[in-house]
Amino acid sequence: MKLSIRELLTGEKRKKDFSYSIPVEYNDGGNESAGDIQVSGEVRDMGGYMEITVKAEMKYRTVCARCLEKLEKECEVEITRPVAVKLENAEEADDYVLVGDNSQIDIDDLIKEELFLTLPYRSLCSEDCKGLCPKCGCNRNKVKCGCTEKEPDPRLAVLRNIKFGD
Repeated sequence: MKLSIRELLTGEKRKKDFSYSIPVEYNDGGNESAGDIQVSGEVRDMGGYMEITVKAEMKYRTVCARCLEKLEKECEVEITRPVAVKLENAEEADDYVLVGDNSQIDIDDLIKEELFLTLPYRSLCSEDCKGLCPKCGCNRNKVKCGCTEKEPDPRLAVLRNIKFGD
């Protein structure tokens, strides 16, 4: 969405609040979006420079890395950047939100990038998730299977026959 900040540039207002949603379809690395990105924030004239503060939230679906249960989680990011009409040094473009044609700024790509980068590489349903049984494959959080926890290494089986003298 293009956000007009003409009132701030002309000095009519010192602050502009905004709130909107960004439709998104994301599916990467086991994470899948479960709705639109909800965006809220403000642009402020700080008496000589402007600053934008954005809060973005997105619900997403994933699976637990240990037990493979389906999860729905929420990711949130807060972004604060200075706003510039023009830059003296092109290398600083990533640090600023630039004002485009018709006194508008477009922050949708910035929000998507920041949100997608904060999604976790792997998720857990809980910190004490027991995971799947390596033998029978049951979810140990739900069922206590009869499989033995530790099985001796067959390469060391010959050591059981050693008898120590008194």
